Parts: sequence; structure tokens; C-alpha cells
Amino acid sequence: MKNVEKEKNINTEKKVKKKKKPFYIFRVLFVILIIILIYITINFIKIFNKKTISFYEVTGGEIVNVDRHTGFIFREESVETCSTDGYINFYVANAERVGRGSFIYSIDDKETALQHFELSNEDKTIIRQNIKMEMANITNDKFYNIYTAKNSIDNRIREINIVKWLEDIDIEKEIIAEEKGYAKNAGLVSFIIDGYEKYDKNDFSAEFLKNYNKNEFAYQKKEVLSGDKIYKIVTNPTYQLVFDSDFNYDEYKNNYVTVKFTYENITVKGYVDSFIGNDNKKHYVINFTEFPELFLDKRVVDFEIENKKITGLKIPFKSIVSKNCYMIPKNMLEVDYETNENVFFKLGANGEKVRVTCNISKEDKDYYYISIDDMLSNLRYGDVLTNRYNDTYSLSEIVKLDGVYNVNKGYAVFKNVEVIDRTNEYVIIKDKTGGGISLYDHIALNAETIKEGDLIA
Repeated sequence: MKNVEKEKNINTEKKVKKKKKPFYIFRVLFVILIIILIYITINFIKIFNKKTISFYEVTGGEIVNVDRHTGFIFREESVETCSTDGYINFYVANAERVGRGSFIYSIDDKETALQHFELSNEDKTIIRQNIKMEMANITNDKFYNIYTAKNSIDNRIREINIVKWLEDIDIEKEIIAEEKGYAKNAGLVSFIIDGYEKYDKNDFSAEFLKNYNKNEFAYQKKEVLSGDKIYKIVTNPTYQLVFDSDFNYDEYKNNYVTVKFTYENITVKGYVDSFIGNDNKKHYVINFTEFPELFLDKRVVDFEIENKKITGLKIPFKSIVSKNCYMIPKNMLEVDYETNENVFFKLGANGEKVRVTCNISKEDKDYYYISIDDMLSNLRYGDVLTNRYNDTYSLSEIVKLDGVYNVNKGYAVFKNVEVIDRTNEYVIIKDKTGGGISLYDHIALNAETIKEGDLIA
């Protein structure tokens, strides 16, 4: 009887166990499902938190600093006058180079009929180019250039007719006149006389630039009186451009600078010097020997000087952000050679050493700089660091640094940059700075759209 009861109890226990087994499996599957859901949620959050940003690949580049000035031209010039009343005709073109004794003009009591020829297509092209260049130099504050432009174009048309007219005649034999003029000096002929031919660079003052457009100009005339100024000859190809500047050009003295004349859109190298004028003020002068004929009709010119060329790494200005960083003495850093990580140790609440990894934003001779927002470090103001020699250092020194977000690792890491020079859109930064960025690194293009530690899609 006892055996039968015992057997019944055993069977009952087996049934109970069989009933418990499906419930146990269900619990295990439920736990696994929860784990999977948590994993999916975490990854979804990571993906959701990732930011799609534009990045910029760091390249080498340069910035050329340009200073803009207005200067006054001085030359060695000889003004010639006539000794007879009458009608004058010139037989040389403006800016033509003549030798001493060259036949320049004739004056008679009757106007010589200068034959007018039909302009060729080539002649018309030259005239159009002259008009375009002259119009580019006319501004509201330099209205006197209108008269310069008109006479320059008139002279050019007259020159073309003179050349065609004189092709087949012997000038001195054919021309009968009351007075014939010959060049007293060799040089370049100019028909614009502005009254400043008698001055040199030492006479320069700010008043020259201020009053120039108020001066009376003498141009090539048809009818002259005895004693009139009729033309001039520039006897030396060297011309001097005098100007004032707040920039110190003394470092360029006895050297050449590159000058761009905005009117002619040409670039010329000139020799720089400085001097004290009669006004007891310091002025700068650039000496030129190239293209003197292009500036015979010009006294006041606008120009640019390339005073400095900066080379380095080129990055967009909007990629720069300022961050606060901890200053940590270099002897506090340890390197984990197995993981190749930078490691600090800070003292925990019970005096134990807590391992802390970090991203270095900058390093110099004595310190490492760690962004206070570095997501790896978890460092806090006042934390006490220690090293293998049991030296200690309290995080208390904070400095603000300019930098960019390096995204090479897939998340934003602050890296310091040293700006050398800048324009409105780009900056040139120093290459090979400790802990900084290097050529071909990828950086966030617009630093204001992200924060340190953001994952980058």
C-alpha cells in the first residue's frame, strides 16, 4: 500500500515538473526579447543622435595681403614753349620716343589741312580699347579724368591720321612754316601739361592729392600764342610713385615689391624707399623703370601692393569655434601602449586610482590641453590627478582656445588651431601644431551646428 502511494507521489511530481518547464522557457525567451529590444533601442538612439554634417578636407593654401593706396607720380620732365603765334601741327604721336633734334612740330599763320583717313578695323579696335580703359578710370571723386580721357582719345585718332599722312612725304622739305620745333632732349613725348612738372618727390604732401583735380591742364592745341606750353619730354624712363601709408614699409626698403595698377590692370615690380619730405613728414616712394609710356598722361593713380604672402593649412573661417580647456602638466600623462590611448589617473572618493582616457586638443612644451567637454575624459574641475610617482595635480587652470571639430574618428573631437592670417571666408593656420590638425584631416564645416562628442553620420 505504501509503495502504491509512493508511486503516485512520484508521478504527481513529474506532472508538476512537466507543467513548470514550458513556463521556464517562456521566461527565458522573454528575457532574451527584452535584451534584443534594449539593444535595438540603444542603437536606434545612437543612429538618431548621429548628425549628418558637411565636412571639409584640410588642404594647404596661402593668403596674399593686399594694401590699396593712391599715389602721386613724379618724373624728370622738360616742358617746351613756342615763340610764335599761329596754328600748330605735331608730327609725333603721344608717348612716342624721340631723339634729340627730332622734328616735333610746326607753326604757321594758316591752319594746315590735315587729311583725315578712314580708320581701319585694327585702328577702330585700338580706339575702342582706349575708350574702355579711359572710362574705367573715371570716378565721381576724379572727374578731371573725363578731360584726360577725351584728349587721350582725340590724340589717338590724330596720331593715326598723322602716321598715315606722313607715310609718303619728307616732313622737313614739304612743310613750310613760321616756326619749326625740334626736340631739345631725347625721351618720351607727352601733350598733357598739368603744372607739376617743376616738382620732385621732396615737394610731396597730402595737398598734392587733395588739390590735383582743381589744377588747370594744358592739352594739345590747334592755335597757340607765343610763350604757350605746347608739349613736354620725359627725359628719364624712371618714374617715382609717392604715397603715404599706415603700414610700415620700412622692412621692404632696398627691396622690390609687386605693385598692381588697377587702372591699367598691370603688375609691375618696383624698388621701395622712404624719405622725409619738405613737410617734415615721412613718405614712401616706389621707383619704376618698366612701362613709363603707360603713365605719361597719369599723375594720380590707384594701386595695390602685395605686402605679405602667408602659407599654411587653409580652412573655412566658419569651422572655427572657441572652447575652454584644462591645462594639465605633461608629467601627469600615461600612455597605454596596448591600446595606444592617452591615460590619466584621478583619485577616487576613497583614494583609489581611477583610469581616465582623453582626447588631447593641444600640447606645448609644458602642458597638455583637454577640452572640458571631452566625452572620454569625464574630468571635472577640482579633480585630483596622480601619476606613477604619486605626484598630484588639481584641475584648476582653464584657458580658452580656438579650434575645430576633427571628425576623423566618426565623432566630433575638439582640436586647437593657431591662426596666422585670415580673409572673410578662410583662415591660414599653422601646420604641424602639437595635438592639432594635419593636412587631409576632415573637420566639421560649420562648427555652430554641432557640439563635441556628437556622432557623425
